[in-house]
Amino acid sequence: MTNTIAADPFTIHVPDDEIADLKKRLGATRFPNEPEGNDDWEYGTSLTYMERLISYWRDDYDWRAHEARLNRFNHYRATISGDDLGLPDEDHQIHFIYERGSGSNPRPLILTHGWPSTFAEFEHVIEPLAHPERFGGNAEDGFDVIVPSLLGFGFSSKPRTPLGPSGIAEIWHTLMTKVLGYERYCAQAGDWGSYVTSRLALQHGDQIDAIHLTMLPLRPTTKNGAKPVTDEEAGWIRKMREWWAQEEGYRVIQGTKPMALAFALTDSPAGLAGWLADKYYRLGDTDKSHTFEGMEARFPFETILTQLSIYWFTGTINSANTLYKAGPAERSDKLKAGEKVTVPTAYSEYPMDTLPKTPEHWGERCYDIRRWRYMEKGGHFAALEEPELFVTDVREAFADLLSR
Repeated sequence: MTNTIAADPFTIHVPDDEIADLKKRLGATRFPNEPEGNDDWEYGTSLTYMERLISYWRDDYDWRAHEARLNRFNHYRATISGDDLGLPDEDHQIHFIYERGSGSNPRPLILTHGWPSTFAEFEHVIEPLAHPERFGGNAEDGFDVIVPSLLGFGFSSKPRTPLGPSGIAEIWHTLMTKVLGYERYCAQAGDWGSYVTSRLALQHGDQIDAIHLTMLPLRPTTKNGAKPVTDEEAGWIRKMREWWAQEEGYRVIQGTKPMALAFALTDSPAGLAGWLADKYYRLGDTDKSHTFEGMEARFPFETILTQLSIYWFTGTINSANTLYKAGPAERSDKLKAGEKVTVPTAYSEYPMDTLPKTPEHWGERCYDIRRWRYMEKGGHFAALEEPELFVTDVREAFADLLSR
């Protein structure tokens, strides 16, 4: 391997005064009124849930313990110049975890999170993927696991000029080839990470061995001689539009005027928590017939508050939200006529109560699908919700793809 860009070791450490400031702000939370009938979160995040969450964050949550746990991994930061990649002239500091795998020849695997998540979504899958022998598996199945923080998220820098998935894909490829020195690698992702990974496969497919996705973001053209939409696909598109009509409020705001929201979310930890908790509830495989028990069972306070604390302490909620404006502006989800991902692709769809199952042939319009799975449980945050199931699926998927 040849490295041409240095990566510096990095340790997470939040100053004491910032922790004290968070506790003070939480103690001064001013809660809103709540309409009758919001027990099922029909109007958004439940007031009762938020009162419990904020109280726990203020009085019981120990950031230092979680900080120490995250620091058990090897963290790094590397500075990558956008100008060198044909992007706006700006240096980007990319934070990433790098866990070298067991075995004689571990394959490099980059895992990319989405929104409203952070690199910590993968905390419980890094070691099993890198060191399967510690969990009853074979050391020769280990991966070199790389988990970056998306640009504008967590401990990566906030770009002055927002970049979408195509630009981030160029930075990821530089991270893998110029910083870590790999000639070829694999990639896995969901949510915004799936956009970045799909663009990686389109822009650098000659160096990507295989990809595994839990969301299919690319959209094919259905005009100018393209294969007509089938009845099954048309029904799925209609149901998806119906679902988004109820759920896309956050996406519309963040995709048009994210700054109007940024002041509230950056200044108020309760505001941040209320905005993001709703997405975990909606998109996670939560038991929505028992709203509190279902939400807290799927996302215990300790888990969701680590995600929220990373956003809060790094002040990255606005730069993260802005991806919803930068991505569509870049048109990174649109395929040209005849364009398709030719990298071998595995897709695993985790159930969410509100979403219809994606037709397999819809995915095949955009990707070289070699493996398709409907998972039995789990939601949008697959690695966080069902880490054991996720690890098994990812390992089996790449074993299948790479053996062909």
